[in-house]
Amino acid sequence: MVFDRIRQRGLDKDKPLTAAEDLCFRLAELVAKLAHNAAGPPPPFDYHAGWQVGPIAYRLAGELKDPALRHRLAAALDGWPEAE
Repeated sequence: MVFDRIRQRGLDKDKPLTAAEDLCFRLAELVAKLAHNAAGPPPPFDYHAGWQVGPIAYRLAGELKDPALRHRLAAALDGWPEAE
């Protein structure tokens, strides 16, 4: 299962992730949880995962030093957090 592969790679102590990679893997986990929830019957997988996507994507854009992406994400999140 893709989710398991993503989680195992993110937890691998022998191959530490950079801050940007860590955020990217966290974002991938959240998207996998959302896909699982949308695809089928209960039980839902971390029903609150969707609320974490925007803030994690915003932090990832900061790690990637992409101010334009951060601004677009802040706008998509209705001004939260405030664009820098």
